[in-house]
Amino acid sequence: MAEPAGWQAMRSVLLLCRSMTAVVDQDLKDGFGLRLIDFHILKQLQSTETGTCLLGEVARELFVHATTVSIATERLSHRNLVSRRAHPTDRRATLVGITDEGRELAEAATVALAAAEFGLAGLTPDQLAALSGVHTARTVKD
Repeated sequence: MAEPAGWQAMRSVLLLCRSMTAVVDQDLKDGFGLRLIDFHILKQLQSTETGTCLLGEVARELFVHATTVSIATERLSHRNLVSRRAHPTDRRATLVGITDEGRELAEAATVALAAAEFGLAGLTPDQLAALSGVHTARTVKD
């Protein structure tokens, strides 16, 4: 009996994710001393107009728990890649901003990951577009 198409697709995506993440994790660790979550945070902050977000907003955008972002931003703060400060009017909130050093490191890491094809070496442009399209279609549907 053939496996359902949904199972085959899920398995393929999970295997691709595992192999892609292994490449990206290693490149970030070896070349930049970053974890994948660190890189995601830097890129998220870099993509904002001001380079600053509420810690909770970063967590929501990255689909991770706020504690994960808090620990990671503390680690990045020790390297002067981000700054953390209390929100001026909400004592429960923390603002996180990317520093110039953080921007430079994020750019350098992005260039290095692009050279490694973001762990997706061997995929054709059509396959990459199809993967991106699945996420976009899923986001619009939800």
